[in-house]
Amino acid sequence: MPDKYSAGGSDPFLPATLNRRDFLQYSATLAGSLMLFPLTSPQSQTGPLQADLSLRWYQQPLRILQTVLRETDARQYDAAAVVQYMQTAGCNTLVVNAGGIVDFFQNPLPAAHINPFMGKRDVLREITEACRSAGIRVIGRVDFRGVEEVVYRAHPDWFSMDAAQKPMQLDYTRPKLYAACYKGYYRNEHAEAFIRYLLENYALDGIWHNSIGVGGICHCERCRQAYQTATGAAIPESQSASAPELDQYMAWKSEAADQHMNHMKSTVKAFGDDKVYTAEVFSMFEAGGRIHSGIDLYNARDHFDFLVSVAFLTENSEHIHYEDLNYAHTIIKFLKSMAPEKEAIILYGGNGTVHRFVMDPPVDLQIWLWEALAAGGRFWNCHFNGIHPGVTHDRRNAFNNKEAYLFVKNHEKLLAQQVPVAGIGIYYSRPTRWFYREAPPEEDRFDASIKGMETVLMENHIPYDFIPDDQLSAERLQKYKLIILPNVRCMADAELQVLKTFVQQGGHLMATFASSLYDAEGKEREDFGLAEVFGCHYTGKSTNTRKDSYQYMLQSQHPLVRPDSEETELLINAGYTLLCKAEEKAEVICTLVPTVHNQPPEKAWVKEWSTEFPTVVEHRYGEGKVLYFANQPDQISKEIGHPDMRNLLLRGVKYLAGTAIAVESNAPESVHIGLTQSLVQPGHYILSLVNTTSGPGRPVRRLLPVSDIQVNLHLAGKALAGHQVLRVQGDCSVQADGQAVEVQISKLEDFCAVHLQMRV
Repeated sequence: MPDKYSAGGSDPFLPATLNRRDFLQYSATLAGSLMLFPLTSPQSQTGPLQADLSLRWYQQPLRILQTVLRETDARQYDAAAVVQYMQTAGCNTLVVNAGGIVDFFQNPLPAAHINPFMGKRDVLREITEACRSAGIRVIGRVDFRGVEEVVYRAHPDWFSMDAAQKPMQLDYTRPKLYAACYKGYYRNEHAEAFIRYLLENYALDGIWHNSIGVGGICHCERCRQAYQTATGAAIPESQSASAPELDQYMAWKSEAADQHMNHMKSTVKAFGDDKVYTAEVFSMFEAGGRIHSGIDLYNARDHFDFLVSVAFLTENSEHIHYEDLNYAHTIIKFLKSMAPEKEAIILYGGNGTVHRFVMDPPVDLQIWLWEALAAGGRFWNCHFNGIHPGVTHDRRNAFNNKEAYLFVKNHEKLLAQQVPVAGIGIYYSRPTRWFYREAPPEEDRFDASIKGMETVLMENHIPYDFIPDDQLSAERLQKYKLIILPNVRCMADAELQVLKTFVQQGGHLMATFASSLYDAEGKEREDFGLAEVFGCHYTGKSTNTRKDSYQYMLQSQHPLVRPDSEETELLINAGYTLLCKAEEKAEVICTLVPTVHNQPPEKAWVKEWSTEFPTVVEHRYGEGKVLYFANQPDQISKEIGHPDMRNLLLRGVKYLAGTAIAVESNAPESVHIGLTQSLVQPGHYILSLVNTTSGPGRPVRRLLPVSDIQVNLHLAGKALAGHQVLRVQGDCSVQADGQAVEVQISKLEDFCAVHLQMRV
């Protein structure tokens, strides 16, 4: 007798590949059922794509080179050679040293520290004039983080002080620079005069505010007075202050950082809206400490004209590791989710971060660029030594970026203002990131849950994007069929209500582990804030299930476990598991198995394999469906990668998202697929494929080509109006039937892209 989950066949979900006939039949049943979020008002557009003249230059595709000049580079600086290199490499914007720590112009202002190797030359004037003649934009790099002792001695009251009123210095620089704070004269009146002088006297298109963040606690007179006025209290001392006192200080410091960025931006914009102001911000995953800079991607979004995130292959530390190959793709998606209309850019370096005098692994770097491009992102090559990458000590990566840069140059009208397409949103919570400033008892990591969920989605070519918590609204959620909470511990009551309404009205939700168990301040609730949505309640206890732990299939015919149920009763469990009780109306799919100690093996058995504590629960709440995992399948998918956990997540996503998954492909997991659409031209899409197939280990030594790839798409619009193959190594064919589009690629070596135009 068929059960309630029967859909024909052993797996209730779509196969990894479909033949053309089956795909078109399947797509016909979907017509009209997939609604992509209307980012712009629909209008008929079937003619050739035209440039949007209303966009400013920094809202169009940027191909940036930054030369972080050393003092000695000024001796033989050759502006013409820099321009020639940029034209060959396909760059359209240069970021170059103006000054601050060391001035590369003839600075007449107080606190000037003119490069002693420059003589009477003015390197900044030479390069700005040469670039202007060649039609290249120039952004001046300024750095007000600190100064050398000779400048400090002349203006000691401009800089930061510790609690003992001794000058603060930066330990990571050599020489140790005297640090400046957000309120001090050096970062304010001096910085404003400095920027004004540059923009009045040089052909600059904007300002790059390098090292904008301020670490530590400053006790200078300005900070003490401002803090006293704002809070009525004295600035806390880091060694003796309580956590609430430090949190109050950080709230004030963040506001001070906002005021500072606004002041600097206003200074730049006084010279016209066409002048750009921007700065770099670091990882979306780094939890940091209780005291931090007060600047992250949330407030940067409001101040910078385009968004730049540091995305080097390795970090600047003694012990390094290689970032995941998809990180460039991830950070672009996150930036685009925060401000879709702004250019999202990875700041990478062909010569790395720590070992700045030799090349970074070249194949990884090329993958890095294609990954960013596939998500709608752009590039910023930060070169750390020499006049330009072609005349430095190690020139092996001098033109590593050329193919990607020229690709963007040749197709910039099509690539302008592209944003990811997705019917699935991963919820991103800044309070949850802050929660991890102190390691929780489970010793898990903030990034692992998100990265594990991403792994499952990317390796199965399922489009997704991010939902930043401060952008949560009923209107924003109309875009999504499924929202995923990867251990989103900390959530405010207002967030909970929006999500409850979303599910009540037919949206679907998938959540793991401690999602909603804490409020926005990190205080633990007695029960999940979303308990009634989960259909599951926390008992107040958790258990370590890292070893000798399993899950028992209680509902073996449920779609999440049925493909395995004929051959196993057990699935792996790992990490930690919360002990919960399911509501009577909820369906318990899997339960916690008591610990099965593996030694001695003769004793490796338990009386009952199932317990009262669920690990996987399905619940209907209003019109929507919810899957709740009381354990950590996302974390385990990242750290262990066992198929059981990844399969549970994948099947859960397919079960809940259904027709909102707009991409199907037979490509292997090592081929990453990006799908973006235009903000300014409705119906225009870019399909991208990035090959990461290689031998084991990092860095990548050699890419292995992949053949006979089929991608099936379901796009919003009436029918395919046309297409253009932008880059392919083999043959590429495109066929369509209404909203169903099939792309066949005979060979993929590194990157393929196809422009698709739907009639809307």
